[in-house]
Amino acid sequence: MIKTGIAQPDCKEKDPLELDGDFEEEFAELRKCPIFSERQKSRPVLPATRERSSIKSLIRFMKSAVGKDLTKVTMPVHFNEPLSFLQRLSEDLEYADILNRACVCKNSFVRLAHVGAFACSTYSTVLSRFWKPFNPLLGETFEYINTDLGYALIAEQVSHHPPISALHAESDHWVFWQEYRLDTKFRGQFFKVIPTGMCHLKFKTNGHHFSWKKPITTIHNILVGSLYVDQEGDVLVTNHQTRETCTMHFTPVRKAQEKFTVVKGEVKDADSNIRYIVNGSWDRSLECTPVDGDVNCDSIDLWTVNRRPEDSHKMYSFTNFTIQLNDPDYGSTCPTDCRNRPDIRLLESGKIDSSAGEKHRLEERQRASRKERDLSNEAWTPRWFVPREDPYTRTFDYVYKGGYWRSKLRGHFDKIPNQLDSLPQNAKPLVLFECS
Repeated sequence: MIKTGIAQPDCKEKDPLELDGDFEEEFAELRKCPIFSERQKSRPVLPATRERSSIKSLIRFMKSAVGKDLTKVTMPVHFNEPLSFLQRLSEDLEYADILNRACVCKNSFVRLAHVGAFACSTYSTVLSRFWKPFNPLLGETFEYINTDLGYALIAEQVSHHPPISALHAESDHWVFWQEYRLDTKFRGQFFKVIPTGMCHLKFKTNGHHFSWKKPITTIHNILVGSLYVDQEGDVLVTNHQTRETCTMHFTPVRKAQEKFTVVKGEVKDADSNIRYIVNGSWDRSLECTPVDGDVNCDSIDLWTVNRRPEDSHKMYSFTNFTIQLNDPDYGSTCPTDCRNRPDIRLLESGKIDSSAGEKHRLEERQRASRKERDLSNEAWTPRWFVPREDPYTRTFDYVYKGGYWRSKLRGHFDKIPNQLDSLPQNAKPLVLFECS
């Protein structure tokens, strides 16, 4: 656990979300506000199509990075996609309608199968996505209100080394939160991402709490051959109240060949008896079927992938949902929101050289800020998230402590921590985010 300057209390008997006592009241206030009900006009395309990257420069760079921790490597901007990783992480909620359906399921096994499908649905966005999102700056945030599906989302970069992102999303019926941290392996021909953080989901209607870890994602043929992405490992979704489980099996190409997107799973009761079978693929659809002995043997549709824009391949293979995430007309008022980052905005507009300059400027300012904190022995304290021990998984995860949406409703954010405030008095004043 990184230093945060915040004590870690004994949470053995407490729900990690019960921090300020009025957690759900804040969302209820937001829910009544016009900004939650007003439909945002969606943009159909990005401002500019993606520029082709030089294969030779990619190979030179990748050869120089073999064996290194890519979370600490500064990559050329033309290998980036115009999103912060906080926005990329928010893509997990593209199919939040699965959770809306799950919360009204009377059958606990079918409900659990829906949660398993939700855990798999996020990987439908990774096909043909070979560009790297921008590393979030320390203290960077991202908010998103989805009026169609009825949820509000806030994410924050709570640590830079090691990189840790925290996300919280809430609707009238459920709360989803996750801490994303990862290990990486790069051996020239493949780049492997190994998530180590936990995902959590809680239904408000019955208090049932679910948790799971994400599978391993690997990008293959980086230097030679056709690029492709696969997933590997078992995702075990546990209902901690009923002790029922749903296990989703992801099989890599080396074992499944052309059927590497196929997903199989099983829903088990508390005695480990299989009650439902899940079949499908993580890039198309999933369904579940009861095993012999159940009254209704019809299959149940859990999830179907959304159709991508016609020119998606020219826009970093973004989905319609992803295209909205960096829309400058969204109306974010928080100064640390990643929509305010000029380097991402410039890349989205096709201005690669200008984007590279801004990216370098922000990275240098972040390094200067960290150096000053190290010299003064100051620990960085996240603004909106705090570490708490989860009583079910016994892991310490960053959870939302409240306050962000009330600040938004007031129309201003007081005392936002700026990682560059500690520069010497004779240094040139620095601003972390500048709107271009």
